[in-house]
Amino acid sequence: MGAPTFEELRDAHLAALTGSLIDGVEHGPGGAVYVWSRAIPDPTLNFACGVRRPDQFSWAGATALGRARAPVFLARDAAEAAALRTLFEPAAAYPASWMVARLTPSQPAPDRVVHAYATPAPPPDFEQVFAHLSDDSAVKAHLRRFYLPALRAARSRPGLMPVHLVLHDASGPAACASLYLRGGLAGLYNVSTRADRQRRGLGSAVTVAALREAQARGARCAFLQCPAGGGIEALYAQVGFTVAYAPELLCMTEP
Repeated sequence: MGAPTFEELRDAHLAALTGSLIDGVEHGPGGAVYVWSRAIPDPTLNFACGVRRPDQFSWAGATALGRARAPVFLARDAAEAAALRTLFEPAAAYPASWMVARLTPSQPAPDRVVHAYATPAPPPDFEQVFAHLSDDSAVKAHLRRFYLPALRAARSRPGLMPVHLVLHDASGPAACASLYLRGGLAGLYNVSTRADRQRRGLGSAVTVAALREAQARGARCAFLQCPAGGGIEALYAQVGFTVAYAPELLCMTEP
């Protein structure tokens, strides 16, 4: 398969998370869409994209407010971000990196014990990692209030194969990741390491295991989203991901 287009990655992302973290996608004028989560208020899960014109902007804003969400816009590139800034002045902006990795039969094997679970909802061992990815009490409370209930309630969807991975060390569940496979693409999400096990290479190890699992299940390309620049992007670059697109999330109010 050729390099995925921005639209292909966007659609694969929405397909991956709809039914768990995302509840729906609404379609507006001229190809604009609004993505929403019923339970999770975060701007990364409640945003409009494909907005370039004033009528699309008005529709997206009204749709967001109708769902009790502040308007947020995903600009696919610098040109679209500049066009949006002629319509409003963002209160906050978050540059992102959409990264891809080609998968081959020679994907390296993980050097740790990793278990894979092909179920819509992740297993308890996964939760033991995900709920403790930070020492910050506010972060842990946010995960327990919003993300874990949504992940537990995940439902199966035709054509989508979810696979949750848990890496164990001598102390038990230590790192986790989720794959969502569809049509030769594998979305990588929820890569996390317990706060008390960080800086030991476990995040890289579970990512390597996820890529091998994705290839073994027929995926030819993996994709992910992360903040632009910094250590997270560098970690993914070390295991074979490259930046394909550099969108920006523009918020009308501070999250």
